[in-house]
Amino acid sequence: MSQFQALLPEVQAEDCAPLLMDIELADMLVMTVAWVRAHAIEIPGFQRLGSYYRFRSNEVKRWLGSLDQLLEAEPVAFLLKVPVSWVDANADQIPGVVRLGRYVRFRPAVINRFLGGSEVVQ
Repeated sequence: MSQFQALLPEVQAEDCAPLLMDIELADMLVMTVAWVRAHAIEIPGFQRLGSYYRFRSNEVKRWLGSLDQLLEAEPVAFLLKVPVSWVDANADQIPGVVRLGRYVRFRPAVINRFLGGSEVVQ
């Protein structure tokens, strides 16, 4: 146990989830740090600490389903064996889609379940 942890009162692990830096969230979303900062107010778990942009990891995980890096259209097209243009045009019919403004990303766990046959596209 570190000296700082010893100073903290006993709290639930969920209450004390680590914060994500803007660069970590940008990597997860496959976006730029500038995009994350410009849209921070719309991202669940946003916390401004002076000039620092931080995000509560438990709220980001609840929003995205995990803290895994999202997939862009290209790898999804490869996995589905369709053109990237088809993925872009039909993104809302593909499970696990996350719309980030005009950008489209996909939750990898949902895509993997779909490819495994445990989810049906409606």
